[in-house]
Amino acid sequence: MSTPYSDVFNLFLTSIQDYRINKLYSQSVEQMENYLIPFLIKAITNFRKCKTDLEDRDDVNKIFNQTLSTDEKVILSNLMIVEWLTKEVNDILGMKLFLQDTDFKTYSQSQNLKEKRELLTTMKEMVDKQIVQYSYNNFDWSKLNGRS
Repeated sequence: MSTPYSDVFNLFLTSIQDYRINKLYSQSVEQMENYLIPFLIKAITNFRKCKTDLEDRDDVNKIFNQTLSTDEKVILSNLMIVEWLTKEVNDILGMKLFLQDTDFKTYSQSQNLKEKRELLTTMKEMVDKQIVQYSYNNFDWSKLNGRS
């Protein structure tokens, strides 16, 4: 009757490659999960149409108190990717502030930033479509005819 955060984290981790997260994982799974919780919380706030109450959770024991469907887990993991990519783009933008324009080009961070921005935009569009489809699939169509 509950869903561990690790179900969502595992889906997220199969879709990204991050040396910081890999290092945390090799040191301690608990440390890695604690690092991922803020990404999950941000993802939860962006999944407003979820029919399962995502606020009914236990951050200490890292579980949702309700059972999440596969669709809900996938959408949350993809929203986590959006949050992770946002952080990656912001990291590169921050680096650009410290380097001269010619240095920035030398390190090819400019191209890296462009690619990550495009990926972020694509991921946002994909997860928006997933949420719309999820909402459509879970809509109570009987309410349109006045039946409850």
